[in-house]
Amino acid sequence: MMSVELYRRLRDETGRDPGWKGVGSLRVASGPARLRELQDRERWARRFGLDVGLISAREARERFPLMTDASLEGALWLPSDGHVDPAGLATALTDGARARGAKVLTGARIVAITVGGGRVRGVVVDSGPIACEVVVNAAGIWAAEVGRMVGIGIPVVPIAHQYLVTGPIDGVWRDVPVLRDPDRLVYFREEVGGLVVGGFERRPVAWGLDGIPADFTHRLLPPDWERFAPLMEGAVARIPALATAKAIRLVNGPEAYTPDGEFILGEATKVGGFFVAAGFCAHGIAGAGGVGKVIAAWILDGHPPMDLRRMDVGRFGPAGREPARAAADAIRVYATYYDLREVTAR
Repeated sequence: MMSVELYRRLRDETGRDPGWKGVGSLRVASGPARLRELQDRERWARRFGLDVGLISAREARERFPLMTDASLEGALWLPSDGHVDPAGLATALTDGARARGAKVLTGARIVAITVGGGRVRGVVVDSGPIACEVVVNAAGIWAAEVGRMVGIGIPVVPIAHQYLVTGPIDGVWRDVPVLRDPDRLVYFREEVGGLVVGGFERRPVAWGLDGIPADFTHRLLPPDWERFAPLMEGAVARIPALATAKAIRLVNGPEAYTPDGEFILGEATKVGGFFVAAGFCAHGIAGAGGVGKVIAAWILDGHPPMDLRRMDVGRFGPAGREPARAAADAIRVYATYYDLREVTAR
């Protein structure tokens, strides 16, 4: 909710369009068990003020006509949902920060963090030292490496995540909703008249467990069509038009996952001023607005603005989790992402 509120107003505040499209989203049920789960999700979401509603299969197809009604029991409709251009969002946020006095260093590699008296005293980048009292480790797949600079174990595991970008498809328009079909392990969103097709396969692959190459910036992993094939089968079963759509590219990039599927947030107990905001499990953009607001309040007030104990940076112990176990647990989190589960308010 906080992220959506931020992305909606960024263009007016910064003069830079982040590419936000508030098209809404559909989460469909392909069987009775999933429909019951969606009913639980609806009740849970309404408790937190989300305008969400369960709609019929006919209503779902009216919003997304390209999907087949085969095994379609209904859908959860979230009108405030949408998607945003990652590059446009990063630029808008950077412009907004600069306008408020922030200095942004690009192409600067952090090589050390200075600690004294149990607190952060500065950082050292390849161009020299910078004195500071607070460091926020929002380094994504590199968060574990940054944590080791202050002796803190942060068990984030890079896992290769893929999505297909198609050419234009008849029947896809600019404002078509985001569509998720968890029973088929896939999701869809519009891009330039075509679709982005991604998912969470049952046999994911971890990457970079022995260290991330120093030059791995603005790069992707080689596409793995064989691993993507089962997801494509599920995608075509829901949207038959994909069978004849032109494949433009298969994007394969590592996402940072945690052993329990929760974010890692907060200030390190043993190193004051060292905050972590990492392990977003492919929800970095969805959570960025809210996480940024929470971490900022935490830094200024000395405590979090809400109960975030389940995301606490120290929950895995001072050394994090043993690497092999962390990787196995993170892979399980990814592989079961769309599994049926009890919906509870925690």
